[in-house]
Order: sequence, then structure tokens, then C-alpha cells
Amino acid sequence: MEIKFSRGVKDNQVVVLPQGDLDLYASVAFFNTVVARFDSVADHLVLDFSSVRYLDSSGVGALIRLAQHAKTFGGKIQLANLNGTPKKVLEMSNIIRLFIVATDVETALKSWE
Repeated sequence: MEIKFSRGVKDNQVVVLPQGDLDLYASVAFFNTVVARFDSVADHLVLDFSSVRYLDSSGVGALIRLAQHAKTFGGKIQLANLNGTPKKVLEMSNIIRLFIVATDVETALKSWE
């Protein structure tokens, strides 16, 4: 899994674009990479799921841990462009309620202005 980062509208916002499958093989690296950026640069993250093809229970676990981490430090996470299998998995597991879900990245960033 490749992970790209970009700045949001404000300095405390970062957009995270994971690409590929968020599964057993990628979940630990995903979590560690995102937390490092979260701790050092931003307290508001938008996870852009437009390029995530697959999400399994390990990926769900990584998202839960990110939500817990954000809550501990007063940060916020939004999911954007959530569709297909990742959306179904988060809805069926009722994990989606832990996050604010935006239709797209621009909407997510504007909600924090």
C-alpha cells in the first residue's frame, strides 16, 4: 500500500490518500505512518478512501486504533470518498459511527473552517 499526504486548507489539516488494499499486510504500516504524521503535523486528518479497493478486519482495526488515538489527543478524523467494499465493511461492522463521513475531501476540509 502506498500512502500520499497533502496539506489541507489550514496548517493543522492533512489529507491522507492510501492507495491499494488496507488489509493484514498493510494495516500496521498504515497505522504507524498515519500516526507519525498525525502527531507531528496535524490534529485534523481526512482519510481519502477513493483509492482503497479492499478493507478487511485488520484494516478496520487500524482505523479503530486511529480513532482512539485521535480522541486521546483531541484530534479529529474524517473519512471521505468512502465507497464500495470499504464502505460496506464499515457499515456492516458499525464502525462507521466512530467517524464523520464526508462525500469528498473538499467537503471534509470545509467543515473544519
